[in-house]
Amino acid sequence: MKKILILLLTLIFASCSAKDSMIEPTNPNLETMTFDVVEKKLKVEKALPDKVNDLLTWWFNTKVKINGFDGKVIFTVSEYKEEFTLINDGKRVDIDMSFNLMLTKPRLSQTKFIEGTVSSFGTLSGDFSLKDFDTVIQNTQADLILRLSRDLKSKI
Repeated sequence: MKKILILLLTLIFASCSAKDSMIEPTNPNLETMTFDVVEKKLKVEKALPDKVNDLLTWWFNTKVKINGFDGKVIFTVSEYKEEFTLINDGKRVDIDMSFNLMLTKPRLSQTKFIEGTVSSFGTLSGDFSLKDFDTVIQNTQADLILRLSRDLKSKI
């Protein structure tokens, strides 16, 4: 009887232990780009989640370089949308962000506009914790900034 009781207590304690997250956060490898201007400015017209705002600001401050004598580049985030949907045995997050870039050079009387939208999604199915889904959301947000960086560099 003692052996059965010890076995049951061991199983109960083993099943109550917390699991570590199976999903690891990612760090995106963002593209560096250079503009032939003397000033740069980041404008955010829509409220962004903290992680997206931090990544976007970090990318703009460290990966967007300026190297010129005249002109200004203004990067504006105009729309941001996150949607969560239930899928079979799981959840999905879809994120869209619209942006525009205005590159002005007054001495040459040039103005260039670049507009675009980037999207990313993440899914999680099976048994998962809220922490796992939060990690999927953060990874999707990081992927969105990575896609933004690549898309903008290809349009310059």
